[in-house]
Amino acid sequence: MNKSIQEHNDHKEEELIKLIAKKIVDRHLSVPSILFLDIAKPLNFIGAQFLNFFGPFIEPFFSKGQFYKYTKMLEKRENIEKILFEIEKMENDKKSGKNKK
Repeated sequence: MNKSIQEHNDHKEEELIKLIAKKIVDRHLSVPSILFLDIAKPLNFIGAQFLNFFGPFIEPFFSKGQFYKYTKMLEKRENIEKILFEIEKMENDKKSGKNKK
């Protein structure tokens, strides 16, 4: 794959990861999400394929084309680690911001 295409895809995945983590932290679901992601980490590929299977039923609830970008991103185990790291980072930033006020 072309290096610039790979960099573009990596950048898009990073944006999705940050978006997912932000939504989780904003909804105060950090602890259950971290627990679930840690438990489900070994099954991430199977879970992504499960989502692809039910994609025609779930996709209407997402913006056009976004659903399959999420499933493709979730197939990679390192992205699950990145989501966990981002959630923890945002949660720590949120707590340190509260302490400063």
